[in-house]
Amino acid sequence: GLSRETLGAVLFASGAGYFVSGLVSGRAIESLGLGRLLVLSTAMASAGLFGYALAPVFPVVLAMALLIGLSSGAVDAGLNFYAAENFSTRVMNLLHAFFGFGAMIGPFIMAAVISGNVSWRWGYAIVGSVVLLMAVTFLRTRSIWSVRRDTESAALDPSAPVAAIVRMPLVRLQVITFFFVTGVEFTAGSWGYTLLVERLGIEAGLAGVWVGLYWGAMASGRLLLGSLSRRLGDARLVRFCSWGMLLGALLLTRDSAQLAIAGLIVFGLCEGPMFPTLMSLTPARLGSNVAMHAIGFQVSAAVLGGAVLPTVAGLLSARAGLGAIGWTVTAGVLVVIGLVLLLQQRADAPVSSPPIPVKSPA
Repeated sequence: GLSRETLGAVLFASGAGYFVSGLVSGRAIESLGLGRLLVLSTAMASAGLFGYALAPVFPVVLAMALLIGLSSGAVDAGLNFYAAENFSTRVMNLLHAFFGFGAMIGPFIMAAVISGNVSWRWGYAIVGSVVLLMAVTFLRTRSIWSVRRDTESAALDPSAPVAAIVRMPLVRLQVITFFFVTGVEFTAGSWGYTLLVERLGIEAGLAGVWVGLYWGAMASGRLLLGSLSRRLGDARLVRFCSWGMLLGALLLTRDSAQLAIAGLIVFGLCEGPMFPTLMSLTPARLGSNVAMHAIGFQVSAAVLGGAVLPTVAGLLSARAGLGAIGWTVTAGVLVVIGLVLLLQQRADAPVSSPPIPVKSPA
């Protein structure tokens, strides 16, 4: 049993590694190539998981958490970049739905290990072995992990400073959007249980089921609503889902348990396609070379938003009561809607951005 302080230190180390990795993933892809980056990152993640299993003292656990965070951020950014460049929005949503299902497997493995009266270390060893198999798979297929490059952005100098890309207004808007989209997702998911039990009086076990269904609704939204992208268009799907999120968030502010539960499910369904669909739009809006960096920034902003907004909701609820949680989610969604509309307006207009160095003709 870990204390809250100890668990917090592990989560902070992992989150910090993930955040930093996302920021530098574009440069890493340029330097190593996507295939090599995936091999290296999954091998590092496997080493970190085996390190958890063998760690003799807590400082080693912290070091392994940092290593896993660094490797996970690179894998996340790299795979999102590859999928955004090579797959349709519908396929991107399918991939993210299965990412969610895959994330469920780890806790089941650990629960099975612990219930079998086996040391928890074996759980990490099993997951580490699975990730090692992924590294071997990436190694054997590394030559296929190439991406299409658009003509305009291919002219950009690969040594162009990242700071110049960060100064692009559209890049900044994208990054801020991912901060809020993921922030409201984790606020609803993290505080949903407390809201249902302590404010609305729902039995603890039943509340746990509904919160589990919230995460399931997100995966279902990616499977069901994500498939509408071909018919509606990506930008229209994002607008539709953002207004659906607002409806769900407003229901979370009600004093009725039934309405709050409905709000949680509606919010999950409509929130689900937002992240993958916005990722799919990134190369089209920014160009491949810029998207290579921007997707990493977006991944980092997402993990930061997932930490900051739930904390803000907690602080507000401590002062104003648990009713503040629903209103915090609602306010965050209103920001998302404003950003989505502004993004579409800016994306449709001629891009005005700071000059980025280009290769001189030979």
